[in-house]
Amino acid sequence: MSVVLEVIAILSAVMSSLFFVFVYRGWMNALRRPPHRMDPQPVSVVIAAHNEEHALRELLLALEEQDHPRELVEIILVDDRSDDETAAVAEDFTERLPLRIVRVDAVPPGVSPKKFALHAGISEARNPLLLCTDADCRPRPAWISAMSATLAGGADAVIGLAPLSGSRGGAARFAAFESRRTMALAIAAAASGFPYMASGRSWGFTRGIYERCGGLPSIYAHLGGDDDLLLQRMLASGAKTGTCVRQDAMVFSAAATDWSALLRQKLRHYRVSSAYRGRGTVLLALFVLSETLTPLAALALTAVMPGPERVLPPLMWLWKLWYDTGFLSYAFRWMEGENARLRLAFSEGFHIFFSTLTGLTSFVKPPRW
Repeated sequence: MSVVLEVIAILSAVMSSLFFVFVYRGWMNALRRPPHRMDPQPVSVVIAAHNEEHALRELLLALEEQDHPRELVEIILVDDRSDDETAAVAEDFTERLPLRIVRVDAVPPGVSPKKFALHAGISEARNPLLLCTDADCRPRPAWISAMSATLAGGADAVIGLAPLSGSRGGAARFAAFESRRTMALAIAAAASGFPYMASGRSWGFTRGIYERCGGLPSIYAHLGGDDDLLLQRMLASGAKTGTCVRQDAMVFSAAATDWSALLRQKLRHYRVSSAYRGRGTVLLALFVLSETLTPLAALALTAVMPGPERVLPPLMWLWKLWYDTGFLSYAFRWMEGENARLRLAFSEGFHIFFSTLTGLTSFVKPPRW
């Protein structure tokens, strides 16, 4: 029995560590690619906002600071059934920004509200290049120009960097860690030819690929996944995916500050991930499986090994966490996050526990906003 467990532990440990090497190499490939230098193109920015009066002003101020030529930008804000001052906040900016407000008063039964709102905004957009972000985000000044240049340079879809900001409270710090970890994996996979996900806080696509894949109406039945599942549809339609990792084009937003909000968010994400398809999804599944099996095998070995030897499996796993997260530290530093090795190792260990528990729960607990 112990021999079988040892084989499982060694194979899973080696495989998961190789994935961290893959992430590092893919991330560095993305950084080495020269940024696209294209003439500015007309672009539409689509935002869905539901009761976002407190966050929306910061987003609109950030959009006001964009370095893309103002005459080539239109902003479509979809006021999604808001009953607060969201519309009033937006109206204050209509003289300062090329901003149009689209109102959604009702959502058909069985349709994801956010997807319905985003599709309403995309339908109103006039330009061939489309960027999406959320109402509580703060894009840096080069976001529109850098993301649209990637699309104009030949990509059908572009994945940007959208780390969360959170320095106070355990939930916020962990959410900030997870967002950067997710971004590092997604960018590395896309840069290596295995795209599988995007973040709705910073991504974009051409109108041509949106229409060719059936758009958001094709995935209305899913509560979440307006970004990931739509990208999956685009990939199935032959989309070429680009990445944008410029620091002056990152998009920040505040992390969840309590564990219940973080758990609800992750339950939606894990539920949606079961609908992923393609080569990138297979790669992600193998990564998750190997990383989860390693501590489980170490725990089982601890239970069956005799005497003092039983401390070796957990010690080896702890060393492995420290070793693996060294491959993440550069990406975290680039995204202006915590990159101390010991803290990364601790967060990675907690991530394995948290994601395993949440992933299993997502299949028995219905997702909700």
